[in-house]
Amino acid sequence: MINKVSAYLNNPTSILPLAIFRMAFGFIMGLSMLRFMRNGWIEEAYVNPTFHFTYTNFEWIQPFSASTMYILVVLCAVAAFLISIGLFYRIATVSFFLLFTYLELIEKSWYLNHYYFVSLIAFLLIWLPANGKYSCDSSIFKSLKKATVPTWTIAIIKFQLSIVYFYGAIAKLKYDWLIEAQPLKIWLNAKTDIPLIGVIFENELTPFVFAWGGFLYDLIIPFLLWNRKSRPIGFILVLVFHILTHILFNIGMFPWLMIFGSLIFIESNEWRRLFGLSPNISTIKFSALKTSRNLLIKGVFVVFVTIQILAPLRHFLLTDNVLWTERGFRFSWHVMVMEKTGIVKFTVKDPVSGKKWVEYPSQRLTKIQETQMSFQPDMIWQYAKYLENTYKVKGVENPSISVFSRVSLNGRPSQQYIDENLDLTQLNNSNAIYKYISPLR
Repeated sequence: MINKVSAYLNNPTSILPLAIFRMAFGFIMGLSMLRFMRNGWIEEAYVNPTFHFTYTNFEWIQPFSASTMYILVVLCAVAAFLISIGLFYRIATVSFFLLFTYLELIEKSWYLNHYYFVSLIAFLLIWLPANGKYSCDSSIFKSLKKATVPTWTIAIIKFQLSIVYFYGAIAKLKYDWLIEAQPLKIWLNAKTDIPLIGVIFENELTPFVFAWGGFLYDLIIPFLLWNRKSRPIGFILVLVFHILTHILFNIGMFPWLMIFGSLIFIESNEWRRLFGLSPNISTIKFSALKTSRNLLIKGVFVVFVTIQILAPLRHFLLTDNVLWTERGFRFSWHVMVMEKTGIVKFTVKDPVSGKKWVEYPSQRLTKIQETQMSFQPDMIWQYAKYLENTYKVKGVENPSISVFSRVSLNGRPSQQYIDENLDLTQLNNSNAIYKYISPLR
């Protein structure tokens, strides 16, 4: 079995699917970065906040001045377009990965699954010879030109797309999604005013059809796309599903990333038949990588694959209800599986004088920061530590800080979230707060 798998992964195949994926990914990410600037999100995400919710172990990552952030986003867009046309490909892929991941890590409240997905794909492209043909590099530097690549260079991207879908299906194996059709009931009830199709969402069965349809789609679509015979049906489903989600939920670039990303499954001969070309293979022979470099890359991908398989499962060990506690929620492909709202206010007390101050997050945070922090325990702890430092600067030596918090999950009545008697300043790290989350009723 191992020998067969190894032989399959090392078997030479046409570079065309990899090159098309490179073009599509670079182009759509270039547009995405321009859209980020046009919408004023540089100011909203990096410039306006006086405090940033950082990721654990990445607290040192902070934004620069407004002008510098604009330059970095422009450079990120340029790198993406260079990836698309295959010019200075290695420099472009490394630059795009570092710049995009830096921008992603500055602010936790802006976390989205597709941002994480983009970083992963960018990391993979660093190691893949996607500029071997149909690129500026291969036209300028003839030594780079190649018609075939090892199958694993294409399979690794297929694997990453399949991981998103597979764990997206696992995330939907929940009572709320399958039995209560939540949060789709909430979302679709707000879409009844859409012309032509809005009347469909007035039917009480529609959320259940969407819930089970979404679960089954995520579960079977990787198998349909991998299989040559079922691939046309699979790609039609990809188009219908993601265009529909774009219309209904306005979730940014994610639907387009998944649509264009799915092009990697279309094989070379299928592209040739699509455009009426003869299914021939170029006479340029496949050249293997140098042994030392090949071993390094294979080692990197073994680690990468292992992490991608195990990391989304970690919440099963950390919590009994990931939607409520959100422990292990990020980086686990929980795509659109909950509607959560919360309200919080903090009470700061000076133990010496007995004075108290009530802190409302809207006084110091942006709207998106306040919204996301209100129902995410680790961010509540982070904000309490920020308040602690703020009041120490004002002369309050050892302030105690408690939080009044109410959270609603998937249409349930709001309930107490964090123990109101807890002094958040006594917790050494964000992981400690999860013990003080009230059970979901």
